Amino acid sequence: MTLAEAKRIGSRRGLISVGLGVLIAQLIMTLVISYDVGFIKAFFLFTDFDYWVNILVGVIIMFICGHFYGQLAGKLILIKNWNYILTGFLIALAVILTTAFLASWTGFIQEGIDNIGTNDDPFFDYIFKPMYWVTLFGLIPALLVGIWFGGQIKKEGKIKRGIQHRV
Repeated sequence: MTLAEAKRIGSRRGLISVGLGVLIAQLIMTLVISYDVGFIKAFFLFTDFDYWVNILVGVIIMFICGHFYGQLAGKLILIKNWNYILTGFLIALAVILTTAFLASWTGFIQEGIDNIGTNDDPFFDYIFKPMYWVTLFGLIPALLVGIWFGGQIKKEGKIKRGIQHRV
């Protein structure tokens, strides 16, 4: 197993896991909101409000993080033989926290920057609060997806090693 192969496996699995994570996040928000407006309307709620840019930026950042952190996970699990469960969870947690932090700046720049020096606390409202809520709602999904993610990297690494040894 070369470093390049390990990174490629991690990147691919990272992107798949982020896609799964985005779907889970969408379902969580849909379920939370659906009691008030119905399931179908709740599922497409992101099209009804002005924060679609924030969501789009967040999803793009999350896929970028999935690629780069996935490469790191591939290296740690397949080359350095780290525990795939712990590594998968920590990488998944790093992805959601990094995404929440970086995507929060979109809202801060759009609205919060005008409130600097007033009684409002834009850093608390636009940076800390999103980090808190993403961590609260994302911890268990990150644990589950992270374990699956780490296991998929390990499994694909074993398959690659088996093919290399037979040749």
